[in-house]
Formats: sequence, structure tokens, C-alpha cells
Amino acid sequence: MSFEGKRVLITGAASGIGQASARLFAEEGAHLILLDRDEAGLHATGKTLPAETLLLTVDVADEQAVRAAVQEAGERIDVVINSAAILANWGAPHEIPEELWNEVFSINLKGVVYTCRHALPLMRAGSAIINMASVCGVTRACTNRAPYNIAKAGIVAFTRDLAATYGPRGIRANTLVPGFIDTPMSRRLVQGHEEQARAEEGRIPLRRLGQADEVARAAVFLASEAASYITGSTLFVDGGIALV
Repeated sequence: MSFEGKRVLITGAASGIGQASARLFAEEGAHLILLDRDEAGLHATGKTLPAETLLLTVDVADEQAVRAAVQEAGERIDVVINSAAILANWGAPHEIPEELWNEVFSINLKGVVYTCRHALPLMRAGSAIINMASVCGVTRACTNRAPYNIAKAGIVAFTRDLAATYGPRGIRANTLVPGFIDTPMSRRLVQGHEEQARAEEGRIPLRRLGQADEVARAAVFLASEAASYITGSTLFVDGGIALV
């Protein structure tokens, strides 16, 4: 699955699935354009990647910043991986303040829209978009996380729309749905709830958490020629948790 000569833009690249995706695409020879609002984390990631990797400190909730970053990326983008997101235990829906709803939607959903909106004019036939959703909001009601759930469900619908709209131009769009993945964000989430987290892990048919690179490998596949006739699909990388 060589990506030699391909330009791959990844959001949320400072850690977790975005970071793992950056490393795998780099191994396949891709030229990387990495976006994240965590400047220190982004540059730490960059130190492990080829020197020509473009590192851009961007909050995807800021459309003008996203537009400027895409313009800096060059005249062509071959692959877009939307991985940027925030997550916490915010409480019941009626307890969540308006500003938090807006922040989550702006990053987790509108950030995906903004990145696609400005990258698509630079994408040609054979290009691919992979958007990260979650079992939360797609197959499961993860309590105390309503804004996250709604945003992730919206990503599935948006990606299908992209696939139908841009398929005639030869541009594919697919959704990845990770389950419970061991990432810095998920570790922060379970602090103080370790017993509940162990119980959830025990319900996964494969009886373990997923790893970020397992999701990243699925992203590399969907972006590759091996998936050239796959678009509008929703691929679960969840250890089977959607089954129970």
C-alpha cells in the first residue's frame, strides 16, 4: 500500500489515532500535513516523522485557520483523515452548559465539515476522505457524553453525503468507527472510573481494548487502492463491541 508521492492531511495528529495514522502513512512514503491545536504535542509527533512533514498548529473549530492551513498544504491533497475530537464525562444532557455543546459541535463535527470543505477543491479523482466517528452515538448510548455522541453520529451522515456528492468526481469518503481504544484521551476519561472501565472491557468480544495503530491500519486501507471500490461505508474497528 505505497503512498509515495501522495499528500495526506491529518487532523488531531498530536496524539492517539491521528498520531498513529501519521506514523503509518509516513512508513508508506506519504508526504504529511498534520494539524492539531496542541502545539507541543504536534511538534513532539513531528520529531518522529520525516523532516519534510508540515506541522500546523490549528484549532479545527476555527474555519479561517483551517482554510489557511489547507492553502499552506499546497496545490493538491490526496487523502484527508479527520481525527480531531474532544471527549469528557460532561454529565446528563440537561446539566451541560450551552457553551460546552457549542465547543464540542464546533470541534468534533463542524471541524470535519471545515476541513473537507476547504480540502475538496484540491482533491482529484482517486482521492479519499476518512472521517473518525465512534461507537458512542453510532451503536451505543455512552452516558454523560451527549454532545460527543451526537457529533459522532452526525459524522456518519455527513460522510455518506460526501460519498454520494463527490463519487462522480472519483473521490471516495468512508467512516471509521473505533470502539474502546487505548489512547491518552480515553485514559483521561476513565480516571476515577477504573472498575467501570474494566467491566466494559470485559464485555468486548475480543476481551481487550483496541490500539490506536489498529484503527490507523484501517485508515491506511481505506485510503489505498485496495479500497478503490469502497465509498460511503462505515467500518467498525471495535473488537465486536457493537454486537453486545
